[in-house]
Amino acid sequence: MEVVVTGARGRSTLEPLAALVRAYSASARANQYLVERLDPAVWRAELRGGRGDRLRTIAALVAHLHNCGLRYLVRTDPAADVPGELDRLRVTRAQAARALGAKRKAVLRVVPSAIAAGRRIVGFPHDAASFLIYYLAHDSHHRGQILLQARLLGHPVSRDTMIGLWQWSARAKETGR
Repeated sequence: MEVVVTGARGRSTLEPLAALVRAYSASARANQYLVERLDPAVWRAELRGGRGDRLRTIAALVAHLHNCGLRYLVRTDPAADVPGELDRLRVTRAQAARALGAKRKAVLRVVPSAIAAGRRIVGFPHDAASFLIYYLAHDSHHRGQILLQARLLGHPVSRDTMIGLWQWSARAKETGR
């Protein structure tokens, strides 16, 4: 439900909740967009840390990105269709892309109604609007890690993909927002 308001100088603007939800939706779609465009060679490739430590694979990073926050959604609305967690060792790119889309839809079913009703996200220590902002920042952080790791593995994402990650209006349109 997007409410358009006429702002200063007669320009149309989105009502703040609708703008927040649209921004989260575009960011979440960017996660999917990136996974869909990653070179398959980087999905399970391992980097070595400075002291010989293995770093997480991109598959594990994407599983983490997906898995975070799911329990809060289930606790807040047990009837909501919340996807299950991904196994960081077994998940495929196709499974991850589908799961990220399902998570975005679950968040958009649970969180805006909680915000509108003045309810909290159960178990999350801040208000429901902060949940969206927190996970938008969390996801952005991990997208940056994924991009860097792909580059360090010798398979940087294409220029078109990089540009596409920043085309939030296009990503929002892909989600119907």
